Amino acid sequence: MVAALQQRGTHSAVLHMEDNYDFAVGLFACLHAGVYTIIPGNLCKNIRRQLQGEDVVFVHELTPGAEPAPLEPAQPGRVVVEFFTSGSTGAPKRIIRTFAHLEAELQMLEGVLPDYTEVQEVFSTVRFYHAYGIIFGLLLPLSHCILTDTDAFNGLEPWVSRVENLSTPGALIWLVTTPAFLNVWAANAGLVSFLHRPVRLVSAGAPLSPAVAASISATTGGRLLEIFGSSETGVAAYRYPLETQLWQPFQGVRLELAPGQGMRISSPAVPAGTKAHLGDSAEISEDGRFCLLPRVDRIVKLADKRVSLSEVEQCLTSSPLVAQACALVLPVQNVNRLAVAVVPAAEGTDLLQKYGYAAYKKELRRVLAHQVEPGLLPRKWRVVGELPRNAQGKVQHSAVRSLFAQRLQLPVMRPLTKSAQELVFRLLFVRDSFYLTGHFPGYPLVPGVVILQSLNTLIERYWGLRVVGIVRLKFSAETLPGHEQTVRLTRKEGEVAVDIRSETGVKVCQGRLRVEQEESAPQYAL
Repeated sequence: MVAALQQRGTHSAVLHMEDNYDFAVGLFACLHAGVYTIIPGNLCKNIRRQLQGEDVVFVHELTPGAEPAPLEPAQPGRVVVEFFTSGSTGAPKRIIRTFAHLEAELQMLEGVLPDYTEVQEVFSTVRFYHAYGIIFGLLLPLSHCILTDTDAFNGLEPWVSRVENLSTPGALIWLVTTPAFLNVWAANAGLVSFLHRPVRLVSAGAPLSPAVAASISATTGGRLLEIFGSSETGVAAYRYPLETQLWQPFQGVRLELAPGQGMRISSPAVPAGTKAHLGDSAEISEDGRFCLLPRVDRIVKLADKRVSLSEVEQCLTSSPLVAQACALVLPVQNVNRLAVAVVPAAEGTDLLQKYGYAAYKKELRRVLAHQVEPGLLPRKWRVVGELPRNAQGKVQHSAVRSLFAQRLQLPVMRPLTKSAQELVFRLLFVRDSFYLTGHFPGYPLVPGVVILQSLNTLIERYWGLRVVGIVRLKFSAETLPGHEQTVRLTRKEGEVAVDIRSETGVKVCQGRLRVEQEESAPQYAL
């Protein structure tokens, strides 16, 4: 691969491969070839079009040279890597760093991970094209001569299966993951227990709630390490959430408050002479440790009053009715109003199933009344089975905003399994849904078009595919208000197989849909 890059005489290379092993080979080839390395989050048609140029090659399209090139010592300070931020509030932002900055992160981590030398197996739910995935899932294990399990996996079931089939009994395991994965794990903690096998977990992307951290620790019997930082700055601080809520800066990292801009960071992983901003506010103690406060860009003005969107979310998720929440501001009749998307917790799902949306939202407003003045309470709500997140576990605020633009109401769709080949979701058809109005008076049924639109939405959100036709689709049982169903979608060449079952296992719908690739990338990570 190094020879192929050198023969092309290119100065820039685009690196994006679905196979983690191939990605690792391509990354080190770019390092030794000394080329400017661009690592996009995906290669959908629009992104590929933006990256194409006369002096740009796509590494996965290169044919390896017949003779391997001699590997000269790499010069990390001269090789530039271009990452992309999560783009949670809009278009992804380009982040330029050098391999030397990545090496500086590794050196800072060495003093925090004392038992890493005992690790025999490493897994990662974060793909390598994210800075966090590269550092923790690839470079850190390799620095200890440990090979990461390079087969990508998504969802709890594949992770459980992979761990149970490990070749080394009793091996210490490291899992590099995100709050999104750990939230699913905590919700299914009774199904998974690794107390017979030592597990260490590292999480980054957003702070874990104390309840999730406690559930995961009880399940694994091991320590949970949280990392705070960003793609722009690298790692900044860490904490063990069951021991303290305070964050400890890494060795060599200095944090200070910049009025109106959040925290400013000086670090070996940041270009010399520059001070980057993290965007988070904090209370910093004399010993340098700090407690995170709401992000400065999440404090808004409504009716001349300041409201913290983060505090609104925290208030809701402190209730047993809500598992996750995302607050934002939307114009309603030319006036900015609070809007919130929520994922129900188990107690909230029970309330929804028994009494419907109106009763659930009334309880949510009652919870928020302790935090928000009556005149500022949300005017719009969206109750969903999952918030749109990227592969780093960060909520995609632009995708959340689009939920409020949708006119067709959908059932609450809760994920069970998500992968490139299969989606399994639980669909709850709430009894006071808009789509029941006027349909079959006296004996309300869920219209088939609502179910079909739900399938289309799942296929678009997670696979970036568009349904263009029905090969065959047969409904064999009715769907009533308040019912739950399990939907299994299996991806095949040009088609998606559909299997829908009731709570009792009765077949509701089977068939196949014809699909084609969208130009844009999926909005929801697998």
